[in-house]
Amino acid sequence: MEENRKPAFRYYWVLLRPANLGIIILTMGLFMMHASKWNVQNLRWPDAVFVLLAILFTAAAGYVINDILDIEEDIINKPDKCIIAKHISIKSGLVFYGLLLISSLLFGFLTGLSMGLVCTLISVLLYFYSSDLKATTLWGNILVSLMNGVVVFFSAQGVEDKFNGYFAEYAFLAFLITMAREIVKDIEDIGGDKAKEYETFPIVYGPQKAVWLGMGSLTLLNIHVVYLIMESKNLYFGIFSTVFVLLPVFYFYYKLLSAEEKADYARIQKLLKWLMVSGILSVVFL
Repeated sequence: MEENRKPAFRYYWVLLRPANLGIIILTMGLFMMHASKWNVQNLRWPDAVFVLLAILFTAAAGYVINDILDIEEDIINKPDKCIIAKHISIKSGLVFYGLLLISSLLFGFLTGLSMGLVCTLISVLLYFYSSDLKATTLWGNILVSLMNGVVVFFSAQGVEDKFNGYFAEYAFLAFLITMAREIVKDIEDIGGDKAKEYETFPIVYGPQKAVWLGMGSLTLLNIHVVYLIMESKNLYFGIFSTVFVLLPVFYFYYKLLSAEEKADYARIQKLLKWLMVSGILSVVFL
């Protein structure tokens, strides 16, 4: 009996997408510290902790409800990684989702009324993304990209006297990388999406045009980063961004143009997470 229970906890952990939550913690922590001029005393305690937990629980709840509403698609797209109904019952998944959602709203309202309302709105949007929007052409991709972008803005809630945190610039950077990753993910999942009669961009316009759209998003990213380098006039920022953001984009061009199988796109979209990490880390030099 005890042996059967142990694996379940691991599956609950996997449902939370720990790598994605780690990127959120890194992003918010870095931007809070950068906007406070790296002065811990300039952070708003305990609001800095509450806002971080509010976003983490909101994102985690979104991941869980997405898996619950996507069982059929996941069985086709990623049968080895399908957790809901295979390792965790739908009922248990819904209870877990409810607990995460309550935690999200609790920490949101502890931060303040406006933050609580924002968490409520995001939770509603993420539910509709999982139930309807992800099946549409681009609307679901845009919503997820916007959500990742605004994570940068939420960091400001934890800072008392804000220094120039480059919130808008990095929100746009996160949006562009996420948009490219979402498009690549849709190409990867084209089999399951077709079975569910989704109308994602690769299904409606074809994988080749989707590849060009993903490359277009990465091209805008490079233009944006070059603008930041010129605007900041910071040598170290320029070197770091060139080596870890600008040049890797050309590698992604090559990989996207040469990709042929589902596994190729799976590798690309996972590597794009590292591009996000590199982009976020570059704020240290500003």
